[in-house]
Amino acid sequence: MTNSQFMSSQEKNTKTLFRKEQIINASDAVLQDVGVNDFTIDKVVEYLDIAKGTVYKYFESKDDVLAEVATKALNMLLNYFKMSERNSPKGPEQTKAIIMSSYHYSIDYSKYFELIVYLERPEFKTNSESHKKASKAVSEFFIEHIERQKSEGFFKKDLNALLMNYICWGTCMGVMQFLESKRAFLAYEHNLSREELMHSYVDVFVDGMAI
Repeated sequence: MTNSQFMSSQEKNTKTLFRKEQIINASDAVLQDVGVNDFTIDKVVEYLDIAKGTVYKYFESKDDVLAEVATKALNMLLNYFKMSERNSPKGPEQTKAIIMSSYHYSIDYSKYFELIVYLERPEFKTNSESHKKASKAVSEFFIEHIERQKSEGFFKKDLNALLMNYICWGTCMGVMQFLESKRAFLAYEHNLSREELMHSYVDVFVDGMAI
């Protein structure tokens, strides 16, 4: 490859990365504005004032675009987990703090939380390697945390950490969606706050793993 060919290839790659990043950032902005349920590629196109075909030149589907935005959302959630673990005393209370941080994240970044839940649907498909990597990192963090709690004598030795990870993820997402949809009813009929109920769920779940 000649120098001119190398430079041409390098410039092409730089342009591709810039355009993809531009589309991802625009998609993020649209998501924050309208939410995942009203998110469309047409709105991204309108935001950027580009041809619709330009988006599909770099992404195969709407799910692929959203997966890239979700990568940022998952990395932020992982940081919430890490900060909670680092700032909490060892033992079951540390696990409770980590799970509760997902609730605080859902309040602080509601649009990202909605996106994460949306991408859990069965028909979601993506080739995004960054999304797969971010999803794996979140799971591995919690699995490693459970294993550490077991080895340090806080949790039952026969716990399957992988199984606990999926059970926690599934139930936690479900509980938070329920609390959001029923918050007015719970407050009016029973004078119960979402955070109070979330704490109760976390206590039951973590105490069931503890020795």
